[in-house]
Amino acid sequence: MQQRKACQLHHNLKTSSIVEVNSPSPPILPERFYTEFSIYYTPRDDDQMPLPPWPQIIPPQLPYAVGRGMTWYANDLNIAIEYYEDYCVPIFEPTSYFPCILFNFNHTAYLIAPVDSGYGPCCVYRKSFDIPKRNFMEQFAKYYNGTTEQLGLDLLNQTIQWWVIPSDNENQHKYYLKQRNKSSLTSHSVFGGYGWTVEKSKNRVPVCFWYEGNVGWTQQLFFNFVTDGPRIYDLEGFQLPEICKTDITCIFRP
Repeated sequence: MQQRKACQLHHNLKTSSIVEVNSPSPPILPERFYTEFSIYYTPRDDDQMPLPPWPQIIPPQLPYAVGRGMTWYANDLNIAIEYYEDYCVPIFEPTSYFPCILFNFNHTAYLIAPVDSGYGPCCVYRKSFDIPKRNFMEQFAKYYNGTTEQLGLDLLNQTIQWWVIPSDNENQHKYYLKQRNKSSLTSHSVFGGYGWTVEKSKNRVPVCFWYEGNVGWTQQLFFNFVTDGPRIYDLEGFQLPEICKTDITCIFRP
């Protein structure tokens, strides 16, 4: 398989798209936020399947799956929760077609999943694993990949600043990324990327996170992103669920 260039983001840009000469400063996460998301996944990883971001939102060719979810983040509590309503992050084997909850609590990452998935009811995903720091994007400052306007449909039809993530599995833990099984290493020059929009208030909020799974690619689009209101207080008083008071480690090959 030929190595795809990191700048492939711009392979389908419209004439209304722009690419800045000067790199913007990396965005910073708010102290707390709540957001909903849609997730699009394809197990394909061949030259006929373009890398995300996909302008039409869904992968351009079959097969693919579409899911929903939501995220809570509280930097001051060092707690983050991701709820995948339809299917889990595509990093588990043999498949991730089961709902799940990934959360960070007390410097440990946990996975809650149905028992018949092979991972449930709860297992320790990774120890000594904190939530992303608010300034985690600074690590990708030199990987700025341009700004687009009207890249595609819906959420992609706005001004978005893009950064790519280098394909360096040894640094995934440092970058607060979901780690893949070591057997998934490929020759791709990038692991994924982030897209942030600039609101009228000049605040920048995440719009897109795309990445390579154990098999294939995933595009996650965020909407209803809020930094105030009742949802940002949902994590106050959060306690470790009884089912997660365990030393069982998540096995990547159930």
